[in-house]
Amino acid sequence: MMDKEEAGEIISFKRIFNKTISLFITSKLIPSRVRPFLYKIIGVKFKNYNTVFIGSNVTVDGIYPQNISIGDNCIITSGTKILTHFIDTEKLSSSPKHHFSFYRGKIDIEDNVFIGYNVIISKPVKIGAGSIIGANSVVVKDVLPNTVVAGIPAKHIRTLINE
Repeated sequence: MMDKEEAGEIISFKRIFNKTISLFITSKLIPSRVRPFLYKIIGVKFKNYNTVFIGSNVTVDGIYPQNISIGDNCIITSGTKILTHFIDTEKLSSSPKHHFSFYRGKIDIEDNVFIGYNVIISKPVKIGAGSIIGANSVVVKDVLPNTVVAGIPAKHIRTLINE
């Protein structure tokens, strides 16, 4: 059985390893079809990473990458940031070490989602299958399937119709 110090060293090593891989992944030198595999190594969950396109300079949460799941046939364009931890804006922490309360949540990106350039996805959200997120949007609420959202914060623009 591990003591707290050994467990802390393992967690620290994993964080350093994940950060190193993340810096490598964001490079324009890495092919976009290789990035999902590398994100899988650091803990991001994929339905099938071979069907996902991830552009350069995409950042995923380095603290809780295991809280991110991505479906089939998704396109995540350059500059996107996916965050799974956030500050509680309602109340301060009672801890003398930390003034703010931090929370973590899951990000679930379903199948056939297109995420535009420089999008920020934060808080626990589910992005429904077939949705499109407009460039420079900030997603902090769930997105229904087959919808287009855009803006800061992202708002419903229209519903897509399958023909």
